[in-house]
Amino acid sequence: MRRKKIALIGTAVLLAASALWATLPGQPARSSYIGKRFMTFEMNNGPSYKWKKLADGGSLQWWRSDLAGCCVGRYESGVGNRCELLIELDKNRIIRQIRILENGSACHVALR
Repeated sequence: MRRKKIALIGTAVLLAASALWATLPGQPARSSYIGKRFMTFEMNNGPSYKWKKLADGGSLQWWRSDLAGCCVGRYESGVGNRCELLIELDKNRIIRQIRILENGSACHVALR
């Protein structure tokens, strides 16, 4: 009985997380950064420009190539080149998912 209750709770949590993620904008991205620390992404691409804390201790980070601070010179500017990403982190700042909000040519460099 206890296992069944735990399984039901786990299923409910997964469904709630899936529903939240489905409501987020943008298309899912494939990237070698998924499963790695956000610090690695920041070191290679520059910091995010906005963040929001989540109830589970994780966070959402918004990153844009033309606002990347120290690393902005690595990206070409202009129409069609800008990349904007929404990055979901767990409570340990490990990247869970990345969504592309603006898919410019700089996304190829940032997501490698």
